[in-house]
Amino acid sequence: MLLLVLGLVLPQQYQVNKSIIIQAEQVIIEPYINDFSKWQLWSPWEAVDPSIIFDVSNPSSGVGAHQFWQSNWGFGEMTITNITPSTIHLNILFNEEHIATGTINFTRKANDNLISCTLLGEVTTPILGGYLALISQYILTNTVELGLNNLKTVVQLQTIQDIEVKNDNTSSTGEN
Repeated sequence: MLLLVLGLVLPQQYQVNKSIIIQAEQVIIEPYINDFSKWQLWSPWEAVDPSIIFDVSNPSSGVGAHQFWQSNWGFGEMTITNITPSTIHLNILFNEEHIATGTINFTRKANDNLISCTLLGEVTTPILGGYLALISQYILTNTVELGLNNLKTVVQLQTIQDIEVKNDNTSSTGEN
């Protein structure tokens, strides 16, 4: 009985806030975030849940871009709803009942960019919603952190490769 009462009073909302500094220009980082076809390069979900299958709509990038997923744990969809010079906004729907919004912010820091990801969600399942919100917050906090670390690795490796290609092209043309 106590678990039932506790489930009724637990908040059904959750919030996740994670940030990372990436040594790259925003123009290099942003396409990895605002194009769902590039998420497979850094998104941790396939490692966390090997049963997950993604389906990316056309267009795959920009406002209105949409992706769906299905796994043994459920299904969902994500849509890019707005892009400003410093923020990408997302709407997320889990299992047709668990609603979340996401924002990814870019903040210039000298030669680097601070990438901040915030998820605000609500689990609307009666009685269990508070428990599910706690579980969702825990899983999403760890997964967002892993995703941001993966994004940093992918972007910084790409930046190094771009510099090496530029240097190789400069060397082969005899330019100094």
